[in-house]
Parts: sequence; structure tokens; C-alpha cells
Amino acid sequence: MKKTQILALGILAISAVLFGSCDCDKPSPGPDDFLKNPSVKGAVNESGIEINKGTTPPALAGTYLTDGEIVDASYLLDDLIGVSINTEFELYNQTISGKISFRETVGGFTFSGIGGYITGNSGKFTIYGESRQSGSEAGLPNDLSINVVLLMSGVKLSNGDLSAVKGISVITEVKTSNKSYGDVKSIEGNWWMWEADFDLQTGLKSTNGSQASQSMKEIMQFVVSKLTSDHP
Repeated sequence: MKKTQILALGILAISAVLFGSCDCDKPSPGPDDFLKNPSVKGAVNESGIEINKGTTPPALAGTYLTDGEIVDASYLLDDLIGVSINTEFELYNQTISGKISFRETVGGFTFSGIGGYITGNSGKFTIYGESRQSGSEAGLPNDLSINVVLLMSGVKLSNGDLSAVKGISVITEVKTSNKSYGDVKSIEGNWWMWEADFDLQTGLKSTNGSQASQSMKEIMQFVVSKLTSDHP
């Protein structure tokens, strides 16, 4: 079987959104549209992540410190399993119509917010987001664009913390006009899943920048080495 060379991706620890700008205020038409995507549907079925549907999700606005690790991944990214997750995660602009936004701070760097949706009931929730990335600002060649979808499910506790939170990031689309990159379509459908506790910040607490930075460094180093090497 012919082996191809795949370009590197830059990844955030939780939101796993590619570096650079995004269509932050233009979420997809609705949560069901995310789940109908073949790559997302396949990743949800394979990973077993819970999807909490409903129109009365809990109010989640706030800043959280996270503590967790990557617990599962598709075949191409399975060596990521066990990598720690430590970031500062902010949820905001939640509306009664089911929209919500989030942004993440890793190692002192805050990345652009992502507009998405939230569903759920009885204290349970699922958040849906998508990042459309391209160009040098995203750490990609100008002739390559990549979409990543994030699903994040969990339970809000009485003290405001989020418990049993699981998230999955799915590469849903890769586009390029440059045939020399090889079969970049083989990246589509790959995913990784993490579990973490979210500690609501009510005082002057701050994220452990060195730990968060190291987690990010490990993830990026692995993905770069994995996707720039030849594989079937």
C-alpha cells in the first residue's frame, strides 16, 4: 500500500482547536447537524461518549481550571492516551436559545473563543463547537484548511464545579489544492477523547502555567511527529 506524508496539525489541550482565527460567531445550524456529520457520528459511536440532549441545560458561565488526561483516541492518535490535560477554560454568552461560547488559556496564552451550542437537562449538558482553520495564522500552509469539531459532555455539581466531563475532538474535513501533500483526506475521522474535572474559579486563582504548557508541548510534539511521518 502506498504510504503518504501528512502535514502537521497544531492542537489545544481541550478544545483542540487549530491555532489562528476562526468563524467564532458563526456556529452550525444546530446540534443535530454536528451529529449527522459522518466523521462525528463515527467517532461518537466508536468512543461511546455520552450525548446529553434536551432544551434545559444547566447555566455554565464561568472560568474553570481543569485536571484530567486523554483517555482514548482513534488508531492514528492512540499514543496520545495518558497525556495530561491542565488548562483554564472559560464558558460565556450562554443563551436560552441554546447557544454558548468558550475559550481556553494554555500556558499563559488565550486562544480565540468558539461559538457553539449546548443541550441537556437535569444538570447534564453537552456542548458542540467547530473550528474552521486555514493559513499561516493557524500554523498551516496557505493552501491547506482543516475543520475540527468538539463535543463536551458532563454534569454540573451543586457547588458549580463540572464533574465527569468528557470531550472528543474530531477532524471532520481537510482541503488542499496541493497534491504534493499526499492523501490528507486520510486524516479525516481521526479523533481523541479526554476526561477532566472542571474546578469553578470564585477567587483569585490562576492556572498552573508550566503544567499546562508542558501538556500542550507534549501533544503538539506527538501530533507533529505522527502526521509528518509516512503511514499506510
